Amino acid sequence: MEFIEILTLILFLSVVVSTVFNRINIPSVIGQLLLGVILGKGVLDIVKPTHSLELFAEIGVILLMFIAGLESDFKLLRKHFAPSFNVAVFGVVIPMILTFVTSIAFGIELRESTFIAVIFAATSVSISVEVLKGLNYLQSKSGTVILGAAVVDDILAISILSIMSGTLTGDFSWQSLALLVCLWIVFVVVTIASYKWIIPEILNLVKYLDAPQAPTVVVLIICFIFAVFADAVHLDAVLGAFAAGIIVSASDQYDNEIGDNIEKIGYSIFIPIFFVSIGLSIDFSNFLKDFWLIVSLTVVGIVGKLFGAGLGARISGFSNKESYIIGSGMISRGEMALIIAQIGFEVRLLSEEYYSAIIISIILITVLAPFFLKNSISRDVIE
Repeated sequence: MEFIEILTLILFLSVVVSTVFNRINIPSVIGQLLLGVILGKGVLDIVKPTHSLELFAEIGVILLMFIAGLESDFKLLRKHFAPSFNVAVFGVVIPMILTFVTSIAFGIELRESTFIAVIFAATSVSISVEVLKGLNYLQSKSGTVILGAAVVDDILAISILSIMSGTLTGDFSWQSLALLVCLWIVFVVVTIASYKWIIPEILNLVKYLDAPQAPTVVVLIICFIFAVFADAVHLDAVLGAFAAGIIVSASDQYDNEIGDNIEKIGYSIFIPIFFVSIGLSIDFSNFLKDFWLIVSLTVVGIVGKLFGAGLGARISGFSNKESYIIGSGMISRGEMALIIAQIGFEVRLLSEEYYSAIIISIILITVLAPFFLKNSISRDVIE
């Protein structure tokens, strides 16, 4: 019952803050992120990040990225793969360099500075997806590149994490790297086979099922299977969910009513829990002691992605306005950076001394990112 009480509180307050923020023309996701900070140990400390909440949050981000996949145009994603790749590469390399230099400047030792750079290389596009959806910009050319770049960015970040964590802990081997690449190839092959043959056949058979909401249930099963599959091959579960959404939406048997049902399930409970949960872990106890480190990492984290990803877009032929939108869409770090930080903390690549400062910086960047994206899109619409 305690969990039900917490769930009720979060959902009620999420509706309230979403209404308020929408009324003042600010993305509701910002209100939900700030709600998590207020309810968590950063302010009131009345909601703890329990296993049950983490489970709901994980389902929330999986459904959010699945919905993004359902609403994406596969032909556009394929058409804009080259600029997406450029955006991802520059959006990883430049933030890593800037973060590494900043960490060294604050006297953090070489190994830990290197790992901190890896943390800030990652992008979490889930926040950007929510803002893009709210502004009806998800299917635009810039929105498509942001989604495509996020997929490449995810793979690059995991690759760098695997190599560097193995190298820094002394556990690296070329055999393990080769195995990882082979697993990813298997994922790609299965995904292509599912796109061409498996998923269309499954959706064809759904019409013979005499069960309530059978099409929606089957599509949800496909989403979760791909999420588990991606996790099994050491990719992010949200990448699998996004791929599943693209595959399902590309099938002739797909009905938009299914997507509407998925949105109702996700936005009724799981997705708000995900956004609120991000803010729950923030702790201001060492904020003053690490103030300038937090400020520096936050600024560098924003500028690095904004300039790096924006440069990749500009090199690919996008205008300055479009490059600003794309760069803004890649700023958010969210759960991907938090996961990498947690992995580093567990294997002692990230010390307790700097752990809180890193977490606060990640959450501050995540909270500020929607403002940049909304501003960039608003300017584009006005002009």
